[in-house]
Amino acid sequence: MNRHARYALLTPLLVSAVAMPSTLARAAATSSAPAAVPQATCALVAAPNTDPQEFDLTLTGFRANQSVRISGPEKFTLTTDGQGAATNEDVKKGTYNATVQGNNQGKKTITCTKPARTASTTVRVTDVDVSGPATNPEVDCSVAQNITFTGKISGTGTGDLDLSWSGSNGRQSSPTVKFTAPSTAATPFTVKSTPRAAAAANAPQVFARLSAGKAADEAVVSLKCKAGT
Repeated sequence: MNRHARYALLTPLLVSAVAMPSTLARAAATSSAPAAVPQATCALVAAPNTDPQEFDLTLTGFRANQSVRISGPEKFTLTTDGQGAATNEDVKKGTYNATVQGNNQGKKTITCTKPARTASTTVRVTDVDVSGPATNPEVDCSVAQNITFTGKISGTGTGDLDLSWSGSNGRQSSPTVKFTAPSTAATPFTVKSTPRAAAAANAPQVFARLSAGKAADEAVVSLKCKAGT
């Protein structure tokens, strides 16, 4: 065989041999690249089939067994499971933040997303009715008594409805109810009576007022006092 021809045959092999380490290096670099880390998310979600509506706070995409501090209307700490997730059930509705201690990056805080408002039709209130207790037994009027009032809202439409209660003792409450036509019960409201200073004085009275939309109603209850109180 011609020597020149033999050298020509060897040349491609040498070039290939020189190129292989670089190719292997790129392959090794690719295989050793860290896997993408899931995006850590925190969310306040509406719990299904709860009335009144309850909310859960959920974590996903965090590191496994990671301690996460939650701040907001409630403060607590959650530890994620092996999949980097965690849930705390029945928390107050509001804005929450999740804080973790990053590696050499200090603290990292993310804001938890809120649930979208439930699609609803416009609620139009046509009437409000307030009632005192069904029975009015004799009580000791020399001490404060709790009197619970109930209410009913009538109207059209479906959706969240803000109510406003106020009582004779200055107490106020602003609950939200899921209204469904034609009528929905209001959240009960308790008013504390003023103790009677002397048995000869007039019996204490308590009242409660409920407003919803542009409608309102109130009820007054006169206590029945036991003798000598």
